[in-house]
Amino acid sequence: MIMKKILLLISLILITVFPVNANSENQNKVCSGFAKWTENGEFKQIRESKCMTEEEYKAYLNSPDYLCKYYVKSIWKESERAYGKKQYQYTEEKLSKIKALKDEGKALCDSGKLKEGEAKLVEAIKIISHTRMN
Repeated sequence: MIMKKILLLISLILITVFPVNANSENQNKVCSGFAKWTENGEFKQIRESKCMTEEEYKAYLNSPDYLCKYYVKSIWKESERAYGKKQYQYTEEKLSKIKALKDEGKALCDSGKLKEGEAKLVEAIKIISHTRMN
């Protein structure tokens, strides 16, 4: 009976200690990624998972070109990706204006003119924001 209690106690200690140690190395990491089940039952990875420490993530958020990168991705999602085009009632004129502003803003950001680039990208976002949704 005493032997059973000792084994049970040792098992309980091992069960509680090892998962804590296994997860402790990833506790301070921020991860992103995306996967989903398709209609035919296949698990498909859409976007690769990326993990970074909290300090790296904060440095990324505070980088001078963060807004440029964020705006470019946002514009692409809302105006060029099929889902965005389906959500909004874009005219060809608006789509071409958005794309031109995005390209111009990205070029300015890439050349180091961050404020001017951000202004062009915000102009494109305003067009998206004022476009009627389906």
